[in-house]
Amino acid sequence: MPNLFYEVVNSRRTVRDFLPDPVPTEVLERCIDAACKAPSSSNLQPWEFVWIENSQKREVANHICLDQGPVKTAPVLLAVVTHWTHWKRNRNEILRVFESRGSVRTSTRKYYTRIIPLIYTNGPFNLLGFWKPWVGRILSLVRPMPSLQTKSDVRVMAHKSTALAAATLMLALRAEGFDSCPMEGFDPWRAKKLLNLGSQSEVCMFLAVGKRSAKGLWWERILMPRTWTFRKI
Repeated sequence: MPNLFYEVVNSRRTVRDFLPDPVPTEVLERCIDAACKAPSSSNLQPWEFVWIENSQKREVANHICLDQGPVKTAPVLLAVVTHWTHWKRNRNEILRVFESRGSVRTSTRKYYTRIIPLIYTNGPFNLLGFWKPWVGRILSLVRPMPSLQTKSDVRVMAHKSTALAAATLMLALRAEGFDSCPMEGFDPWRAKKLLNLGSQSEVCMFLAVGKRSAKGLWWERILMPRTWTFRKI
């Protein structure tokens, strides 16, 4: 069984040219379900996957992605979106599910009703966000203290969680025999307009999906030396 996992990891590549073969909807949905099992900060799952299926919107999306080769040839284009203000909605859903199971611990309720708002709330004009890091730093002189997040910290934290889901999605697609190409080269302002996103939401990346063509791989994989990526202290 471990060999199957490493086979998927080793065969996953960033593919830059795709065959026109369609991706079955049930396969894509299965992979999205797998991606939603990815870890996220406090299990708040700040992500959304948008399948740009409409032909006119797809043409606009291709242009937004600078008409790169992968986006022009891939049969499926996904926008991987981060919503960093959905924490309250998602927090409430977590508590609702816990309550339906009759298993809400006092510590869990306290964490989601007190600590999470403290971390994610920055107040009007970011007034709380200005002071929270200083309070956290002073407290850390006495005992270990996590950073009390500013508005930009919350944004970064949401993007990190969303990227974990995107990575899981790419592995799931490969396990199903499909390939992908994550793209950060796009116009973020036009992307927000196309997807009708609010000011507290952003596209983390676009993901081209399909089956690789014979010219889909540009070169053999290049990895940094292990001494650059792993150490003991």
